[in-house]
This record gives sequence, C-alpha cells and structure tokens, in this order.
Amino acid sequence: MKLIARFKEYIKEYDLLKNGDSLIIGVSGGPDSLTLFHLLNSLKKEYNLYLVVFHLNHMFRKEASAEAEYVRGIAKRYEIKAIIEEYDVPAYIQKEGLSPEEAARKVRFNLLKKWAGKLDIKKVALAHNKDDLVETVFLNITRGSGLQGLTGINPLTEIDGINFIHPLLDIYREEIENYCQENNLKPVYDQTNNEVIYTRNKLRHKVIPYLEKEINPRLKGAVSRMAAHLRSVENFLSRITQEKLAEILLENNKHRIVLSLSAIQKEEQLIRRRLVKGVIGLLRGDVIDLYTVHYKAIDKLICAGETGKKIPIKEELQIRISYDKLIFEIKNRGKKVSSYNKRLTVPGETLLSNKVVIKTWIIPFYNDWQQDAFSQDICFCDYNKIDLPLFVRNRRNGDRFKPLGMKGEKKIKDFYIDEKVPLNKRDKTPIIVDNKDRVLWIVGMRMDDRFKVSPDTANILKIGIKYPGGD
Repeated sequence: MKLIARFKEYIKEYDLLKNGDSLIIGVSGGPDSLTLFHLLNSLKKEYNLYLVVFHLNHMFRKEASAEAEYVRGIAKRYEIKAIIEEYDVPAYIQKEGLSPEEAARKVRFNLLKKWAGKLDIKKVALAHNKDDLVETVFLNITRGSGLQGLTGINPLTEIDGINFIHPLLDIYREEIENYCQENNLKPVYDQTNNEVIYTRNKLRHKVIPYLEKEINPRLKGAVSRMAAHLRSVENFLSRITQEKLAEILLENNKHRIVLSLSAIQKEEQLIRRRLVKGVIGLLRGDVIDLYTVHYKAIDKLICAGETGKKIPIKEELQIRISYDKLIFEIKNRGKKVSSYNKRLTVPGETLLSNKVVIKTWIIPFYNDWQQDAFSQDICFCDYNKIDLPLFVRNRRNGDRFKPLGMKGEKKIKDFYIDEKVPLNKRDKTPIIVDNKDRVLWIVGMRMDDRFKVSPDTANILKIGIKYPGGD
C-alpha cells in the first residue's frame, strides 16, 4: 500500500481530521515535518483544510536562521501562511536548568498554544513517526514509567482545548526518507540527531539497533503493537475511573473535592490511585510533581480511614479524613494577599515587610557578566533602558510582560499557569517594575526581554534578592 493511502487510513482509524478543519502544522524543515506538510497539503481539497505552518528558530545552531527562511519559502511556494518564531532556547536552558530537549519541547508547546489561541485554531499536527513512538516507549521504561508512559505517543491528545494530532505514527523514518526522495522534497538535517550524547539518540543509534540485531529484527513493529494495545487498556481504565468518580463524588468546587471514603476503600488499589490522581489534577491543574511516595502515603491514609488524620501534599494541598469523607482541599487559596507597592533604593538595599531584602547595584558593562548571572535570585538589566524610580510589588490584574527570549508579550497570569506556579504563591511573588510600570523581573523566575543586557549596553543594573536565613 502506498504511503499516502496508509496515511489516510490512519487518519480515518483515529478520526484525526474532519471536513473543514483548521490546522497548525509544526514544520522544522526536516524529513518528518516536510513529509507531514506535503501529505496534509495533498488532502487540502479533499478535507477542505485551512493550513498554517509554524516554525521555531530555537537558536541552537548557526544554521537555524537559514532553516527558518527555508521553511518560510516552502510555505510561500504553496501559498500557505507561515508563522516563524525566534526564541533564545539556550538562554532559557541556562535560566531554568532544563535539558536541551525538554527546554525546546516546552518552548515549542507554549508558542503553539499561543498561536492556536490567537488564530482560534483547535488542532495542531506534529510529525512524530513510528520510530519516535518506539524510542519514547523505551525512554519511558528507563524512567520507571507507569501504563500511560508505555503507550508512547498518542495519535490524538487534547491539552487545554487544543487537539494535538500525530498522523505519521504508523510510518517508519526510513519510509519518510524514501517519500522525500520520490517527491523531490529537499529537507534540511539537524546533525545533532546523529550525536550520541542525548539519551534519545543513544536509544536510536545504539540500544534499539542492538536489540533488532540480537533479539528481534521486527522489534519496532512489536513495540508499536504493544503500545497500541496498552493505549486501549489505558483508555478503558480512564473511562472506568471517570464513571467511579461520578459515583463516589460528594462535593466539587474550586478549593475542595470530597469523596465517599467507604466507597473508595472498596476499589482496587489501581483504581484508587487513578481516582486520587484525577482529583488532584482537577484541583491543582496538574500532577507533574507527584511521585510514587506521595500516592503510597495517600493510599495508606485511605486504607486506615481514621477520622482526623491528614497529610499535606506539596505545601498547598491537604488531604484529610472526616468520618466517611475523604477531603482534598487547597489550603489558603481563599486568603487574599494584601497588595503592596514599595519604592526601591537604587543603588542600595530595600527591606520588604516579610524581611526579604532587595539589593541593587549600577555597574559598567563587562564582557563576563553572564558568568555572574548564575542564580535565579539575581537579575541583570540594561540600566539605560529603565525609567527610574523602580518599585517592587505583587501582581495586578492585566499585568503583562515580554518573557526573556520571546518576541511577543504574555499575561503574567498565563505565565504562572504555564510555569505551574502554585496558586497560593502567585500573589506572593515579588515583581520589579519601573516608573512606567513596565515589568523588569518576576523575581526568581524570568526577566523581561526588553531590558536584557546586550553588547551595546553601557551600564548594568544588577538586582538581587535575599530571603530570611540566606547569605
């Protein structure tokens, strides 16, 4: 069967496209994304599609700008709108302490989400292939993943109202390379994909080829089938969990969810854990920082069933038992933090009411300043771009800033959500602004790109924060 026919069959099997869909297509310019773009464009009339190309110049390599222009040219040739974003991912990695792969994924996801909202598009197509799925399964195995991680990459995933689709998951990388040759597509190649320094590349170039040679030459097909089977199991368990939750739910609001204790005690441990995970996700928005130790402690609390017993989870979340009620509640969410706006001494020290000290220095530009910007509690700005005096305050409705490395502005509220900042910390986080109320720095998190230090900077404003008990 021709590749285009298999592509269409996979789309129909998982209901990935509907007539009249609008899609953003992630296009790096590599073989996978170029093939995805070409295939979707071939279905444009059949499905009455509106297509938009998205490309991220992550500034990792010197070729990145040329690749961005290459993608722009391809989109123009097909008369398709192109969005080219430029983001200093290396600076973001240094600031956040993330791996290159994780940082690029996070930045790309946030920008795709931004443009999907801006253009009112509910579907994003990504070019992960069958080899990527297999590699993801192995990667998750090495991390001790649960059932969901063993499903690899889902054909369709809904996140924040946007459907992320992966139409190439039944097509191997080798087939994609052949398709590019047959259709005279001329992809660009990221040479870092061949460097065996990243975990995924080690799996791709060493582990999986070894297993294919020594254990099973059809390993990728076997792993792909296993992932599809486990995906069915995961979907079944998710449906069962939702049905059980509806049965045992006693109360549900922004700050508190209450379940019947006796009812959840009757469930199998697997279902109990999934119920707990689902409830915490509803309250906090995610469960990304919860681990096996947390779920074991919660399950022990449930099984003991002792009235008055409680355990705190991640500061703001508390789980307690009151007779036949299992109560999940966000602590202090209802307590409003008093607003403040205090003028900073520049240069000098300013003491905040909670004994936090903010210190500022004005220093001439020097070439090695970045070596001193090692801490999340220190910020370096271009002094001559700032309108004095400076103030420190907490957030206000409508606050916006331009996160370091991004071209566009972002609501601070949305930034906190994307960064998974707990609700009870959002109003407590100090924000440094200038006399025009422009945000310079969300303290300890991110500075504004408009005030970054550049080779043209004459004087640097250094801002540091010192907490009680600090040096």
